[in-house]
Amino acid sequence: MLKFKQIIVFFGLLIFISAQIFAQDATTCQNNEPDSTILPVAISWPDNRNKQPLDKKNWLTIQQLSQQQLQHVVWVDVRQGAVKKESGLDMLAIPLHQLSGAQFLFDKPVILVGSGFDQLSVNQTINRLRKKGFKHIFALNGGIYEWQKLHQPAQLRQQEITAEEFLSGGKTIHWQIITLGLNAEQLATLPKQPVKQFAQTQITAALKQFIHNNAKSSDDFIRYVLVSPDEQTLKRLQQQISFADSANIIWLRGGITAYQHYVQQQTKLSKHAGQSLSRPCRLTI
Repeated sequence: MLKFKQIIVFFGLLIFISAQIFAQDATTCQNNEPDSTILPVAISWPDNRNKQPLDKKNWLTIQQLSQQQLQHVVWVDVRQGAVKKESGLDMLAIPLHQLSGAQFLFDKPVILVGSGFDQLSVNQTINRLRKKGFKHIFALNGGIYEWQKLHQPAQLRQQEITAEEFLSGGKTIHWQIITLGLNAEQLATLPKQPVKQFAQTQITAALKQFIHNNAKSSDDFIRYVLVSPDEQTLKRLQQQISFADSANIIWLRGGITAYQHYVQQQTKLSKHAGQSLSRPCRLTI
């Protein structure tokens, strides 16, 4: 009789422990479910106030190249995901990390064309390649953005940048941020304080007047980045506002909402980097 009671107690403990494990797994699974929406809240992020210098000897502008040089250099598209005949560009397509293996370029005059906002990684790559013996390798200041200005009419040029380009480009480019109708919470999420803020009611005329009054030459291929609250407001403002010379003015695609979404995604990825994967959501006994 005593032995039977011991068996009952043993199985009771086993069932209790299994129930606890199941409850823990269920809680873990619930906590690991992705958010259905990502709220545009203020997020702490490294700022871009202190620009990282580039080696001037590595960079060329379109204006520095003669017509003869333009015809004889080897243009290499190093943008991420670039393919050989994308948009009819007469360039080689070699990812940045594979350039060291392109020995056929060793003694040729080469100009790398990036996105225009990847200056830091391009600059570092050129320095490494020169140490390996690449003698005449440079990068086009402004990347594909400047190339498009040379080969496409103004109305067909890229006029927006992504949140990723906004962060990466801001590490080296001395552009100025202009905000259009952002509230205090949204302003707090910017990687750099704006040079000018406009309320929703004063944007159209006041913005054009400000840019006109502050127009001057700049070494940077972009002078102003315009940041709106969201994609809907962005499209409305783009229809209302046109600039006589928009070559050095660009919009943040999707506005501050898209930027906050991107930052929050990157923050989550960095927090979970190197952590073990969560257990699958299933019943375990």
